[in-house]
Amino acid sequence: MMDYDITNGRTYMYFKGEPLYHFGYGLSYTKFEHTNLKLSNVFMRANGSITVSADIKNTGSRDGDEVVQLYIQHPNSKVIRPIKALKGFQRINLKAGETKKVTFQIDAASLAWWNDQTSAWEVESGAVKVLIGSSSQAIKLQNTFTVNK
Repeated sequence: MMDYDITNGRTYMYFKGEPLYHFGYGLSYTKFEHTNLKLSNVFMRANGSITVSADIKNTGSRDGDEVVQLYIQHPNSKVIRPIKALKGFQRINLKAGETKKVTFQIDAASLAWWNDQTSAWEVESGAVKVLIGSSSQAIKLQNTFTVNK
């Protein structure tokens, strides 16, 4: 209990096992389909931002709410980074058969990590994977953009 290092699997961000209930888990009386993931650009400057959008459709016969979650990954990071990190979420209400577009903005500053050597936040160049889903385990869409300094 005295080990507070979250990189040892203490949160969904670093846990490598299969949890009983994953982060964002929830039940619904209807089904949702996630499609049409779009990035405003495939490159981001180290001081810029990009917009991410996706279409969410209620494919069931009942009205319902979906919590659309945006996660990111740094697949080739030179430092220890979370397996996936929540960067945004939106709860939307959809009537049966209805489709809505959700939009998120990712700022480069939200991708920064604390560099102990320079005592400053640093935005790392390289690939960043965008994941959209209904929970940390139920990822429906993914795409990648590149951060350039």
